[in-house]
Amino acid sequence: MVVFSCDGCGEVLRKNQVDAHANRCRSCDSVSCADCGVSFYGDDFRSHTTCMTEAERYEKSVYRPPKKQKRNPQEQWMDLIERGASEAPVNLRISIQRLTDLGNVPRKEKQFRNFAANSLNLRGKQVEIVSQIWNFLSGLREKENAEKKRLNEVDKDENQKENESEGKKEHCKEKDAKSSNGNENYIEKESKDDLSSKRVRKTAKKILKKGKSSM
Repeated sequence: MVVFSCDGCGEVLRKNQVDAHANRCRSCDSVSCADCGVSFYGDDFRSHTTCMTEAERYEKSVYRPPKKQKRNPQEQWMDLIERGASEAPVNLRISIQRLTDLGNVPRKEKQFRNFAANSLNLRGKQVEIVSQIWNFLSGLREKENAEKKRLNEVDKDENQKENESEGKKEHCKEKDAKSSNGNENYIEKESKDDLSSKRVRKTAKKILKKGKSSM
């Protein structure tokens, strides 16, 4: 999770705390990312979700990123809620931002509705807001899952084409090797045949010479 610091007072803030801090801190004209040091004005900080680490920034070309650990479903859900807080319609944005502060928000609809209604203190007609929040977040989740599936299919097709290409190369190599071996065997056989013929002719000449000398 990206962490910011107020450029006015220096207070360290999580993304979901920036708005509330900006309302009460008179000297907060901008906030800076704790990792990359870039300053953001107004609502620009909302689009800043990832950045370069200290090692990546200073090591540059020799930097080797660590292997990413797979996040569990609950962490992925909380990440989605945080992204949703910046993408949601204006009338839902504050409520979703409050959810990001709570943590461990249920992923299933029934539990989510009860949790959101109680935690956000939504009663009576306001309960409709819970439905709108759920519809928005579940729609966002379906959209992201569809995009992941599409990318996985693209990767699968590319890997399959790459494997087929490698298979063709190996087949050509084997074919060339067999052809080369066949030519070598043929040449070797011809050489043996020529050598055998020379020996036969040489032997025949010797026999003829012996015949003439005996006469």
